[in-house]
Parts: sequence; structure tokens; C-alpha cells
Amino acid sequence: MDGDVLHRLLGLYRQPYQILCEGKFERTESTRMMMQSFLKDLQKKGDAAIVLAKGIGELLTQVIKDSGNNQSIDWTDLSKKLDKLAQQANIPDRTKSLVGDAGKSVFVDLRYGQQFDINTISETVIERYMQKVYTSEFEGRIPLIPDHHAKVDNLTFTERKDALRKDIFEQIHKTWAKKANVDEGVAKLRRNRRSQVKEIDMEENLAI
Repeated sequence: MDGDVLHRLLGLYRQPYQILCEGKFERTESTRMMMQSFLKDLQKKGDAAIVLAKGIGELLTQVIKDSGNNQSIDWTDLSKKLDKLAQQANIPDRTKSLVGDAGKSVFVDLRYGQQFDINTISETVIERYMQKVYTSEFEGRIPLIPDHHAKVDNLTFTERKDALRKDIFEQIHKTWAKKANVDEGVAKLRRNRRSQVKEIDMEENLAI
């Protein structure tokens, strides 16, 4: 695929995509390289997105507390309140949509009986926002082609991509969502410490 086309599709994620295709680094290092681009993307989208996600979580939490149980919640009214809260946020529409989708996913889970720790609902909305940024801005822009960069086949690439997502989502869940909720922003988020970088022998199994 033409490099300019690839750049437009993947933007910040172009280099980690190429690294993922080439399979030269161990899984932890590939994840760390992706986290750098992902963090830049979150920072570019701004702290206002985190504040909105937290606000959505706080609204959901308050409604649940006030109701005493989910049976007495006016879900239609709550949905309208969530939409109004999102509309008031001064952030780009695409980012607003990602936050709104994250909030609605928690809303739907609550409506249909999924149990949450009431003290961590805001953190959960932030976590899902981050997940949606990753899947939308990286995975959603990957070209649908049989052979990727470096001639890696689609099956091998998909296995590497899925393993990478698992690692990214794990770090979001363990540390990033909680810290972003406390800080109301992403400026202080950090990647895991770097392990010794080792290039994989091209004769070895290149699956991440």
C-alpha cells in the first residue's frame, strides 16, 4: 500500500503498525511502542474528554444511589440527561462521540442488570472511553487487505493485533483509567518500565 495512503489511514499509529507487521521485537516492547502512540492520541484528544467521561460516571452513580435500586430508575430520562451532558462539553464531535458511546455502554449494562462497584463507575466509563479510542483510531483504520506491510499475512497480523490489544487493555484497566479518573486528565499517565529490548531472530516464531 502507498505510504501516503497508509499515513492518512493510521496517523500516529503508522509506526507501531509497521513494527507489528515486521515482528522484529518481543511482545512487551511492541506493546510499549504502541502505548507511546496511544498516549499521544489520548493527550491530543485532551483532558476535557476525561472530565466528560468522569461526569457521565458521576451522573450514573448519583442516579443509582438516589433510586436505591435499578427498578425505580427512569431510564429514558437518564438517557436524555446523558445526551445533554455530552452536548454541553466543548470538545470535537468525534471525541465527544467516543466518550458518549463509552457512557452509553455502561448505561446499557446497568439497565440490563450488570453489577458494578458503585464507587468505580466513573473509572469504568473512562476505561471504556480509552478502549474505544484505541479500537476506533488504530484498529478501525487498519486497511482491509490480505497482505500487510512487510508482506505479513492477515492471519499472522490478526494474531499479533489481538495480543497487542489484550496488553493495551490490561494496562488501561490496571492503572490508566484509575489515574486519569483521579487526575481528571492524561498528562501524568506513564507506560510500563522498559525491559531489555531484544530483536527476535527472524528464524524464530514471529507471533507476538
